[in-house]
Amino acid sequence: MRRTVTAVAAAVLAVGVAGTTWAAPQHGYTVRPGGALSVPATGGQVVGHSDPAHGTVSVGDDGRLGYRPDPGFTGTDTFTYTSSDAVRLYRSDLPPLATIGGVRISAEGYGSALAPVPGHRDEYYGLTDRGPNVDGPDGTKIEPLPGFAPSIGRFRLAHGTATLVRTITLRAADGTPYNGQVNTQASTGETITGLDGKPLPASPYGYDPEGLVAAKDGTFWVSDEYGPFVTHFAADGRQLGRLSPYDGTLPGELRHREPNKGMEGLTVTPDGRTLVGVMQSALHQDDLTEKVKNVALVRIVTYDLRSGATHEYPYLLHDPGDNGTAVSEITALSATRFLVDERDGNMEPGAFKRLYAVDVRHATDIGPAARVPGATYDPDRGLVVAGGTLERLVGRADTADARTILAGAHVTAAGSDLALDLAKLVTGLDPRGYFFGHDKVEGVAVRGHTLVISNDSDFGLDGVSTDSAPFRLHAKTLPDGTQDDGEYLAVDLSDVDGSVAPTRTTTVTVHVR
Repeated sequence: MRRTVTAVAAAVLAVGVAGTTWAAPQHGYTVRPGGALSVPATGGQVVGHSDPAHGTVSVGDDGRLGYRPDPGFTGTDTFTYTSSDAVRLYRSDLPPLATIGGVRISAEGYGSALAPVPGHRDEYYGLTDRGPNVDGPDGTKIEPLPGFAPSIGRFRLAHGTATLVRTITLRAADGTPYNGQVNTQASTGETITGLDGKPLPASPYGYDPEGLVAAKDGTFWVSDEYGPFVTHFAADGRQLGRLSPYDGTLPGELRHREPNKGMEGLTVTPDGRTLVGVMQSALHQDDLTEKVKNVALVRIVTYDLRSGATHEYPYLLHDPGDNGTAVSEITALSATRFLVDERDGNMEPGAFKRLYAVDVRHATDIGPAARVPGATYDPDRGLVVAGGTLERLVGRADTADARTILAGAHVTAAGSDLALDLAKLVTGLDPRGYFFGHDKVEGVAVRGHTLVISNDSDFGLDGVSTDSAPFRLHAKTLPDGTQDDGEYLAVDLSDVDGSVAPTRTTTVTVHVR
């Protein structure tokens, strides 16, 4: 990561040492037959372990390993564990929202976005999306808890635990809680039902939060997928104002977002003056003949909090037709440089989860203030070249060809360099994908040389197990077979090189007698 880290260094970190595997220490312990042993781990975060021949091993949130011999076994047993000082994992332990048909609906769904709490070093705000929902038959969505209200959670990360210290429910100006139903002003065309199969009505309070900014004055800015809207909330979660593509405060072409792929990420520049959002995928323009998921062009949108001026810059996904990628987060490093989280929808191993250092300094403004030779700006379609939208112009071209096509139309896409291959990092720590092997890596916060990354657990659900109502929920499971829950991964970039973290392997010998 030498070259790509340098691109981020001025705002994030100094380059660290190369990843190594340290020599394996030996530790010996004694336990009675049928007893239990607690082993203090050395070398930082435990990222994996082998299975002993005659017992079981577990890892606690405090980093200690538990060993229990098989019933009736006496003798000597061994196992190894691998640890690293470059990462720290934090887990919550919240009671479930509900258990329906034996399936637990996790309350740990705050990973859609992540923002540092101003003035509090070890605290972060997390964000839920619209709530528990899964795919149903014929393109429908099913919400098992229609009364769920999206919220912001304040977490303290310490000693392996993410402790929820405050919940802030998002509410309209009149105090009515938001919900996850389709918004009446910005329909996605989705049909949402309950578990009974009955459609849920659209709501003026429908909101699908995805991006979060925690301002220094205690207020919040939250972007969503329905409008897409960017809403300003007071410290208690009450709506103060809203930016919208329907009233001109945001570019009108953003209304053509693909359903469930709106303004996925939101950040603010370090000077606090400019909101910066990013669309998850290309817009669904009226002249686009390709599937949106195969189009590399996505839009970075800026909003000046003093003047209200907006700008748009093109960002190119990395071969989405082959990699199945979209954007999940944007995090400001400076007024023009950002980390962009680009990912597929697969769990580890073998997934695509990368953070790119993106610079819009030399990118062309394709928004309402665009001044591009031979092109015009249409308030409904955005920048138009030769009668067509930029999405149609780019089509299914791969990243390199898309950049060339845009350049031919006098449009320069934002520059990008790989900053961290998260998939390479976590599978290097555990090749089985058992360590932070989530499919939806969505929240990214920067503090000094540390990145804190959260996952969207989908509330531990991934579908239904019946084809017709009443529907039975199906649990979403991780590569290790456990139900998906929210986790927070801190990565010390000063100790990572080439997306490889240093590790230590320790052998533990247990005498059962």
